[in-house]
Amino acid sequence: MVFFGHLGPTTAAFKLYEKIHKKETIDYRFVLVGAILPDLIDKPIGAFLFRNTFHNSRIFGHTLLFSLILLSIGIGRIKRNKGNRIFTLGVSTSIHLILDSMQLYKGILFWPFLGFKFPERPEGNWSQGTLQRLLTDPSYYLTEIVGFIIIMYFFIKLIKNKRLNEFIRNGKL
Repeated sequence: MVFFGHLGPTTAAFKLYEKIHKKETIDYRFVLVGAILPDLIDKPIGAFLFRNTFHNSRIFGHTLLFSLILLSIGIGRIKRNKGNRIFTLGVSTSIHLILDSMQLYKGILFWPFLGFKFPERPEGNWSQGTLQRLLTDPSYYLTEIVGFIIIMYFFIKLIKNKRLNEFIRNGKL
């Protein structure tokens, strides 16, 4: 998945949680950032800056350790009544790992517990490979389309209800 395939399903999962529990305490700005945070960290480091070192664009941000650290910090902040934003980041990054099927890449998911070296992935040109998959692989482009539809639904709803500024100020959807 690239972008909307993470943003859309993660936003929908949090919205479903809100509906079921009838709580509106989620800052969706943190949901959106958390949904793509592993890629925001790993793609520049692993695919571009240190490509010859890691040979992998899924590294630190795609580990269970990263999500668990965010979740632990978030729980601590909730217990001290400092809000749930960091916890939201942790849940969102955990959803990212599920959507990326990281359970198939145990050496990355469980780093550093299975060793300190990240497994190499023969990715070639990451951006070219991603574009190729977006154009040819239905499991790839359909998730992007569905994610785009979900995000557009909420964006249009914000515009229609004149609540875009409220979203920008406090993250309410």
